[in-house]
Amino acid sequence: MARLGLAAKPVAKRGTYSYSNTNYILAGLILERVTGQDAEAYITRNVIRKAGLRHTYFPRTAAIKGPHAGMYESMYGLIDPPRDYSEYDMSWGGTAGAMVSTMADLNDFYRRLLSGKLLPAAQLREMKTTVPAYEPEPGEEPAMRYGLGIYTLKMPNGGWYWGHDGGVFGAGTWSLSSEDGRRQVSIGYNLMKYQRFDEQGKPLPDPITDALYAYVDGALAAPAGKARRGAAARSDAPAPAAVAPAPLVATLVAPEQLHR
Repeated sequence: MARLGLAAKPVAKRGTYSYSNTNYILAGLILERVTGQDAEAYITRNVIRKAGLRHTYFPRTAAIKGPHAGMYESMYGLIDPPRDYSEYDMSWGGTAGAMVSTMADLNDFYRRLLSGKLLPAAQLREMKTTVPAYEPEPGEEPAMRYGLGIYTLKMPNGGWYWGHDGGVFGAGTWSLSSEDGRRQVSIGYNLMKYQRFDEQGKPLPDPITDALYAYVDGALAAPAGKARRGAAARSDAPAPAAVAPAPLVATLVAPEQLHR
């Protein structure tokens, strides 16, 4: 994976931002070289267990444990009808995506990360040092900025939130949190690359993206009681599993930015 990624032609000029799964593969290789341990075992012990995530793990088989949603891949209409990817081997993704989690665990992770319970202050500050995630129109400020494995996004309610999204064949997740870690929302969806594009490669309007944004925006902006009832999973209750893969930022940047 690293050799393929490094051999590919860069999609952005040096010094500018572009998301790449190769970076997560390289991070895993560096982790193994520095620690002398298997990356998945090290992450399990020092991240998953330290964060108290009870339903997050690297799968050893193609099957997901326990009840979970079916997963369907459309590939922007090239697969019609969408193909069922509910059971397949994600080990090829390694530290870029071979992980299963739940919405409750995702909320717990971001709550503990952003409230300073997982990293020293200096490391969290470095993680939150960002660059623009795309080139805005002249006179406009970017509504999304990317840090180290986390981004900050301005939602329609006017607030800025921290988190990430991700996707593999048939499964996607999106998690956002207030900067103080007091409010989170995570969603999982099981039809991937549902978007359609015009002849210029720009996304066509669709009700799914609008609904996702309305749901997440409303949950983050709502009074705490309503947010807990309507959107945020209880961290003390078991939840159906959903894949929590490496991020594909372009999937949910903004309806008008999907082509980026």
